[in-house]
Amino acid sequence: MRLLSGKSLPKKQPRTRSCIVEGCTTQIVKGKACAAHQCNKEDCTNKATEEGGTCLKHGGKRKYKYKQCSSEGCTNQAKNGGVCVKHGAKQDRCCHEGCNNVIKEQGVCIKHGAQVKQCSKDGCTNQAQKGGVCMKHGAQVKQCSKEGCTNNAVKGGVCKKHGAQVKQCSKEGCTNQAKKGGVCMKHGAQVKRCSTDGCTKYAVKGGVCVKHGAQVKQCSKEGCTNDARNGGVCMKHGAQVKQCSKEGCTNQAKKGGVCMKHGAQVKRCSTDGCTKYAQKGGVCIKHGR
Repeated sequence: MRLLSGKSLPKKQPRTRSCIVEGCTTQIVKGKACAAHQCNKEDCTNKATEEGGTCLKHGGKRKYKYKQCSSEGCTNQAKNGGVCVKHGAKQDRCCHEGCNNVIKEQGVCIKHGAQVKQCSKDGCTNQAQKGGVCMKHGAQVKQCSKEGCTNNAVKGGVCKKHGAQVKQCSKEGCTNQAKKGGVCMKHGAQVKRCSTDGCTKYAVKGGVCVKHGAQVKQCSKEGCTNDARNGGVCMKHGAQVKQCSKEGCTNQAKKGGVCMKHGAQVKRCSTDGCTKYAQKGGVCIKHGR
């Protein structure tokens, strides 16, 4: 562009900013990091996890900002004594007599009055997960990265079905998931029992079983007392469950995409002498409530 005097305007210089890496003063025009600190993948301007390396998206290893547990191979955050909770760090317990729950706020656990953030939707008492809402009202949770899978990701971006590694029971030949102390419930993992005198059922909520007052969400249909599954309703009133993959079969899929009739292997209740199918925690409904 020329002025009336015939002179040209100077070209506008592009805006620059400093590289986001601490201590680096290199000025950049595009991206977040300078060439020395960028991912080495073509066309990627993300910050590399280490110089000459790749970003997290392209396989770079995360640099943990917190102190890690000193136990070999453990990446959990160190709490007390240089170790994580799993490897022996002591945590403050609720001040109520006989309660071993971890303190959440003002010396007490959630059961004894610690306030947790609730979903912001009117009338909803679920715990807020992300964005101030619960999962039912739109909190975004990471899903399995396998195409077509809607399960929640557990580890490594995938669900258990697609390869997420979960700790198994340490007893030889046992493939159950470890609960506490490295073993499953069948092999001695201690789980909380109902606090009502004489009751040996497992605690569901608030330290008690369903029979003694634990509140479980019921179907939202008027007059229905069934447990809610998906969308706030029970299966009878429209909760969507995965069906068997065998052509023409409408049974509920149990494992491997098929129903029990077509080969799904299901576990039995771990209570001695009980042959019913395990529902949750390795036990049947009768022994879990």
